[in-house]
Amino acid sequence: MIDETTQISEKFKPAEEFIITDLETLKVLADPLRINILEYLSKPGTVKQVAEKLDKPPTKLYYHFNLLEKHGLIQMVETRIVSGIIEKHYQMAARVYRLEKGLLSPGTAEFDEGLEITLSGIFADARNDIRDSMAASVIEAGPDAPDHRRLLVTQGRLILKPEEAKTFYERLMSLIQEYNRDEDEAEDGIQPYKMLLMLHPTSRSGLADDD
Repeated sequence: MIDETTQISEKFKPAEEFIITDLETLKVLADPLRINILEYLSKPGTVKQVAEKLDKPPTKLYYHFNLLEKHGLIQMVETRIVSGIIEKHYQMAARVYRLEKGLLSPGTAEFDEGLEITLSGIFADARNDIRDSMAASVIEAGPDAPDHRRLLVTQGRLILKPEEAKTFYERLMSLIQEYNRDEDEAEDGIQPYKMLLMLHPTSRSGLADDD
């Protein structure tokens, strides 16, 4: 028979956002494996539980958990003693992680390295997630697959006046916020979706007419 006791200091609730203010924390967060770990810690979980989801031995994850905790990106929220062994439960520190404005400003010492770290981590995570989701048939690619089950990848250009661009950004962010459910509010039948959105002014304008 397993002797199990639970110790909880208080009910932990992730902050609304975590602001990344330094390059070292950005390096920790931008690693594709650690991004994946964070996603599985939207609710409390142990190293062993996350390792099972990632199909990796727990010994391969302790280093990454320690780094995430050291930089405040996850928090230990609960301990359980099971058969004399302490199980530590962790949870993501915030629902949203954002870079401090100006951290990657051109002309700063952090710009080149920080931008490369950020883009490499984001795109590597997106590639891994798409590959895994297709292998698990969560993303459907058949000719009869409904649109909401397909992989949507699009690249295009919008030609906007300044006031139109401001309105577009505001309406887009409002739409995202409308459907941004908290993990605790999840109901049966809800499917998680991953979104990578790039929207930015571009310096690539059309070629000038020849004189």
